[in-house]
Formats: sequence, structure tokens, C-alpha cells
Amino acid sequence: MEEAVRPQALPLEGGLESLTDAELVAACVEGGPEAFRELLARYRRSAVGLAYQMVGNAEDAEDVAQEAFVRVFQAIGGFRGEAAFSTWLYRIVTNLCLAGMRRRRPQVGLDAVGEPTACASPCLQVTEALLTRQVLDRMRPDMKAILLLRAQGGLSYREISQTLELPLGTVRSRLSKARAAFRALWTHLSGAREERP
Repeated sequence: MEEAVRPQALPLEGGLESLTDAELVAACVEGGPEAFRELLARYRRSAVGLAYQMVGNAEDAEDVAQEAFVRVFQAIGGFRGEAAFSTWLYRIVTNLCLAGMRRRRPQVGLDAVGEPTACASPCLQVTEALLTRQVLDRMRPDMKAILLLRAQGGLSYREISQTLELPLGTVRSRLSKARAAFRALWTHLSGAREERP
């Protein structure tokens, strides 16, 4: 009686770091839980960071990243490898964030931007990071997503195209519009602050 062919064993725990993402995905498909743990270790921080920049709340960002990895785990067998693993993961994170943002509040257009809310106390002056957060919070979710994928995620135009499932020309156009919207909001909000007594 012939013995069933067994998948090649993964390297010991210390060797997982040397495997490529594609090799780890293949090991996950074969049922290697340690390979999935390695993918989680590699990408958890960037998934949470991207989610945080989009939703603006640490607890919600953790929830989004956790849900994204649950979805990755459930669908890893269907991952075709046409894009990088990170691109696939960022698509899931982005889609979860966009869905959550649509449920939570209506989109705010550039023309509807009002005065920013800030504490009047001089000891709590708004820093550049807080102004950036306010600007991002006021942007349309699709514009915010494309900016963050480029700036925070460091994705190329092609990777953004794959992540958002948009043509490359559309990515270039939307990124240009998103940058212009960001600059206009930044100017508006920082100008409003300077006019205050």
C-alpha cells in the first residue's frame, strides 16, 4: 500500500522569517497555522496603521485589522497571487474601512466644510498632526483611501490600481484630485485657525 504524499514540512519557527509571502501563503493553503501567524506578524502593524489613518480611532482600527485577517484566513485558499499578498490585504482593509465610514456618517464634500472644532484652551493648541487628522476626517472616503494607500502604505500606482480595482489612469486622476482637495482643506483649516483671536 502506497503512503500518501505529504506536503514538504515548513522550516522550524526561526526559519519562517526567511520565507517569501508567496511561500507563506502556499503553506497556509496546505494548513500551516505557523505560516499564517508569520503573515499576521509581518502585516498586522501596517494593517492597523492604514485602518487607523482611515477611521481615526485606535479601537476601530484594531477591529478592522482583526476582521481583515479573519477574512484573509477564510479566503486564503482562493488567493490567486495575481497581486502581492500585501495588496490583497490592503484591499480588504480599505474596503472594510470604506464600508464602516459609509455606515457611520454622511460624506462631506469640499464645499460643505465648516469651521473646525478645537478646544479654546491655549494649552491644547492644535498640532500639525491634529490638523492633518482633521483634514483627512473631512475628506470623502474614496479620496482619503487613495491618499493613504500612497502616503501611508507606500503603494505604487499599479498596486493602488489593484487594491482599489480601478484602471491605472483613474488612479492617477483621483490621486491628483485627492491631493488638491487635501491642500485646499489644509489651507482652509489652517487659515481659519490663524484668523481666531
